[in-house]
Amino acid sequence: MFKLRPARAEGRNMSQSKGIIFIMDDDLALQTVLEYALRNAGYEVILARDGQEGLRLLETLSPNLVISDIMMPNMDGVETFQHLKERLQSDGIPIIIMTALNRKPWFADLEAEGAVILQKPFEVDRLIDMIGTMLA
Repeated sequence: MFKLRPARAEGRNMSQSKGIIFIMDDDLALQTVLEYALRNAGYEVILARDGQEGLRLLETLSPNLVISDIMMPNMDGVETFQHLKERLQSDGIPIIIMTALNRKPWFADLEAEGAVILQKPFEVDRLIDMIGTMLA
């Protein structure tokens, strides 16, 4: 489902973070895969189980990029995105929304509002490349 390349050192100083990635997803397995891959790529990773927890944590965080699932308990990704864009987009912080849903007409509305939609399943390396481009 999600493919990882082996970790590469590439002479990178792991104590120097490339940025903070904030992930909101109720899927513990996906959180674990993304956390491992992003840390190996040099990012700090902060996790939340759903949109409500994520918005609470964001009161004290300054992430460089946010990744949110659409289908989560307590507050879904669409409602979460509406709150995120109010708080983060004026600062230029990118928001990626992951979904296992087939393409829906309302995805275009989210994209028009600044979200980047990432269809599941995806290759983790593609996500890491996308994050690198967005934060460059």
